[in-house]
Amino acid sequence: MEKNFTYEKRKYYNDKDSSLVYLIAIFLPFLLSLLFTLIVNVISGATGIDGKVITSNIWYIASLSIIMGIAYVVLYLVYNKANNISYNAIKIDFKMKWHTYLIIIAIGIISLFGLQYFISIIDKFLTTVGYPLQNSTSIDPKDAGTFILAIFVMAVIPSITEELLFRGIILQGLRKRFGDIGAIYMTALLFALMHMSFQQLIYPFILGSIMGYIVIRTGSLISSIVVHFINNFLVIMFAFIENTTGFSLEIGGWVIYLIGCILLFVTIGIIYIIDRFYFKHKNMKEEEIQEKKIFAPKLLYISIGVALFLYALVEITNIVTNT
Repeated sequence: MEKNFTYEKRKYYNDKDSSLVYLIAIFLPFLLSLLFTLIVNVISGATGIDGKVITSNIWYIASLSIIMGIAYVVLYLVYNKANNISYNAIKIDFKMKWHTYLIIIAIGIISLFGLQYFISIIDKFLTTVGYPLQNSTSIDPKDAGTFILAIFVMAVIPSITEELLFRGIILQGLRKRFGDIGAIYMTALLFALMHMSFQQLIYPFILGSIMGYIVIRTGSLISSIVVHFINNFLVIMFAFIENTTGFSLEIGGWVIYLIGCILLFVTIGIIYIIDRFYFKHKNMKEEEIQEKKIFAPKLLYISIGVALFLYALVEITNIVTNT
């Protein structure tokens, strides 16, 4: 007589999950970039069109970004399916109070305005010491069509797909080993390293820390998706405004150093006040900690080591090719 065995889906991640997912995620951009490079070379050889013309085309950039986003979603779905993990282990909860959504939106806006001038200071410093700043390969919104495309490619897709992996799987898995605070900063560091550029190291780390913090406080991944989207959307919107009207928020001279530092501290202060008087600490549920002894520290360190190696390799390549 046949017996049917049913296995209850796991409702939590551990650091083994975080390590494996991150290890796969850092290779995906390289593999896809290699595939696209091969395709570009084939098209260039067949048509005689310069490869740089193809790679600078907005549809090439959009296609690469869309496929990268799809790859992240597939990774999330396949990994959960293969390991019998509930798809909601990433803690998606839309049932937050309306004023919580308002607070989250405010944090997204405050973070952008509070950090952008500080990041400009860092860029100026890098330029001063001779570091070659990289040109953006993103879509430059110059009309309504490219503006809408940029929002979809650079705001909607990253805010959902990157958050599924980082504030979803990786953050939730690392909480069991490093605690909430340690997991927030570790995930932010891994998120920053994914950008493979020293120029884009500090801002993603700070923003990643903020997004990790609100996920822990609200208990829902929706909060970081909202902040991520708002941040990217505002960047695109101000680029569009500058391209179409000439108006820019950029500040020159010594004033930028004063404003940048003031806004940074004001941002930290506002977020602290929100945390102190609005958000409440959230504890992990029982099912999240029942396998707390299952750890894979070697795998975690290997994934971090691989990320640092790839980061250094890309940085050295960029410096050599731009000097």
